[in-house]
This record gives sequence, C-alpha cells and structure tokens, in this order.
Amino acid sequence: MKRLRWVVIFAILALLVAACGDDDATTTTGATTTTGATDVMEGATFTVFGAPVAAEGDAMTGFLNVYNSVKGSNLTFEGSDSFEEQLRIRVDGGNPPPVAFTPQPASICVFAEEGVLTSLEDMGFDIAAMEANHGKFWMDLGLCDDGEHYGIPWFPNFKSIVFYHEPMFTQMNYEIPETYEDLVALSEQIVADGMTPWCFAFESGDASGWPATDWLEDIMVRRWGGEVYGQWFRHDIPFNDPMVVEAFDIFGDIFFGEGFVLGGTDGVAAINFRDTPLPAFNDPPDCLMFKQGSFIANYFPEGGEGVMKTFPFPTIEGNTGAMGGGDTLIVFDPQPAVVQAIKDWITPEWQCVLASPSGGTASMHGGHGVAGVERLPGHKDVSPDCYETDAAKAFAASITAALASNSFVFDASDLMPPAVGQGSFWTGMIDWSRGTPTQEVVDAVEASWPAE
Repeated sequence: MKRLRWVVIFAILALLVAACGDDDATTTTGATTTTGATDVMEGATFTVFGAPVAAEGDAMTGFLNVYNSVKGSNLTFEGSDSFEEQLRIRVDGGNPPPVAFTPQPASICVFAEEGVLTSLEDMGFDIAAMEANHGKFWMDLGLCDDGEHYGIPWFPNFKSIVFYHEPMFTQMNYEIPETYEDLVALSEQIVADGMTPWCFAFESGDASGWPATDWLEDIMVRRWGGEVYGQWFRHDIPFNDPMVVEAFDIFGDIFFGEGFVLGGTDGVAAINFRDTPLPAFNDPPDCLMFKQGSFIANYFPEGGEGVMKTFPFPTIEGNTGAMGGGDTLIVFDPQPAVVQAIKDWITPEWQCVLASPSGGTASMHGGHGVAGVERLPGHKDVSPDCYETDAAKAFAASITAALASNSFVFDASDLMPPAVGQGSFWTGMIDWSRGTPTQEVVDAVEASWPAE
C-alpha cells in the first residue's frame, strides 16, 4: 500500500527558475557541458518504460509529445501497472528498454551488479552538481558497491503533509503550526475547546501498520537529518538505537496525548486507513486533523471538496524535511540520444513541462496537456510558476527546500529488507499503538533484521 502511485497535485513556492536557453545553447545542469543537442535528437526513436498508466501515463505521453515537437525526435512512452515484474522479465530475456524510470530504488543496484545498467559517470554526468540539484540522499540510492551512480532523480511523490478542517480552524482562529511543539500545543487547545484533534487508522490487511511508520519516518528525518535517516534504513545504526527510541517518544506526544485521538488509541489498529478522513466530514466534525499521503483525498465523501486543506508536517528543533517516494531514471542503452534526452529532462526547463497540464506561466514549451495531473519537481530550481494551483505551489516548497538541504528522503520501510520494512516494522507499530512499550517494540524489530 505504501507504494501506491499517486497523481500528485502539489508544486513549489518561490524558488528561482533556471531555464536552459535554446536547443543549441551550452547547458550545465548536473551533466557535462553539451552542445548541439538538437542535432543529436533529430529523428531519434526509442521507448521510455515506466509504471504510470491511465491519466498519469497519458501525461507522460503528452510530455514526450512536447519534447518531440521541439527536438524533432520520435520518442514514445509505455506504462505498465506490473512494471517491476515486466522490467525483470525484459532484462532476463535480454531485451531491456533503453531507459526506464523505477519507483523502487532498491532494484537499481541489483540491475547494476548484473552489468545491464550504465553509470552516470560513464555517461558524463557531474555528480557533485547532481547532488546539489537533486539531493545527495536521492543520488545515493543509486550509488552501488563499485562506487558509481546508476540512478538519475526525476520526480518525487510527497507524504509529509497534515490534513486539517479548514472551516473549523477559521471559526476557532487556530493558526497553522510551524513546529512540532506548536502541533502538540494546538492539539491541547482543541481538546480544551471540547473537540478531538486527531483521527488515526492503521488497518490495511496484511500491510496493517504502515500509516504509523509514516509518522515515525517524518519524525526521524526532522529530528536527526537525512544522514542519520539513511543510516537507519541501511542498518548502519540498529533499529533500537536511542535516536529511534526518541522518535517514538516524539510521536507519542501526539498519539498518546490525553484526549487527542478519536475513540482512543486502543481501536486505531482495527480502523481501515481508507476511513481515516470520514469522521472529519461529520457536522460537526469528530476530529480536525489527520496525517496521510495525498492519495487519501480519493476517499473523501462526495461533496467534501474544500473542507479539508493541508499544511506541511511541522519542523522539529528547526529541522525541515520531506518524505515520500519518487521515480528514478535508469539507463540500459546509453546511445547518445538516450543520454541527451535524460540530460534535458532533469533540467528545470523540461521539468516545467512535466509539472502541469499547461506548464503554468513559466514554461516556454507549455505543459503535458492532461487535466488534473501535476508532477512535483525533482530539481531544486524549478519555478513555482510552472504549476497551476496555489496548493501545489505551497506543498512543493517543502520538496524543493528539502532537495536543496539534502533532507528529501524516501519512505524508509520501502528501503529496508522486506522482513523488516513490510514485516516487523509494520507489526511493531500496531503493537506500540496497543500499549507495548517502545523499547520492547524496537528490540523486537532489531532482532528480526536479516543477518548481514
């Protein structure tokens, strides 16, 4: 469930655009300096393989159509809702796509070790510039045992958000919390005013517990930063490290706060995550806030549009962060046109086209043309004017700031060994929600970690 691919409707606040100029201009955007790009792309023909289908797939096709019209190429997109399985089949059959973009960064080094991928170094990318533009954390997900990089950040998804009941916030003059301490204080105020601040729901069949891991992951990256967060999911520090215990305690300030949780904490594990928002739409609302990924809006009741708005997950001790997923480009056939196309696509110029149906007011080429689909920026310098909605601009501010500060991180449970990330971590959060002491929970997860 944590790997749901969402149509993201978020974008950036005010960061500088770094348009790349005309087609034959010299560019330096994390790749080696290139000239004559139009000549390389003229008549180029290859297929890009990825997971998006339906409207998201249509948006990718629309993006490539714009690119083709500018560059004179004939590139196409193929999407699959069984992307990981199909990519594995194609690689094993000796017929991989020239280029693909994967939502599962753990697969990158597997393919690299099989010798079927080409490294960024061999393709002439400037790694230091890439780290500055796209975040070292994201770049390091494609750093393999041979010391070279094989993953090219493209566009992320976003989960570090809190939904809130906007009409009640306005009526009660509640301010949007900027810090975690503010969030706790706001929760206390809501209780004092005779209402319940939070809805929680952790049930998801065999995947029960994953909504709780999202909380812990957002807290970990804000409390300790991207470097420690990486050490955590790689098991360079144990799961029962005191830093992890402290993150549980910080979560507990909300989850176990007196009167904070609708119905009390004992029943949260039995409530399906899809039902998380429903009590907030009662009149009067039974809770005023919940934390979920953007996809949860798909489960809002009919006519509920405009009731729930969102704010970024607050800072902790001054530290920001953004947690989510993302699609990373990998190259199986480094023909010149493939390399040049990728060097173009990761620039602010072309990410602006991918950002929204129209490309906003900033894109010199327009947008992908598919209503309702907006893509978060994978480069820290994409202009907010590439997007169409104010909500999108506000949310992606968190992404671009996090890319610039190396605090954009991927969902840790997706990066841990499956026995932990999709096993003991999930079940441990359920146990914790039912009152099992934190130390007992983290010790059990640590004991489940596969032998190195």
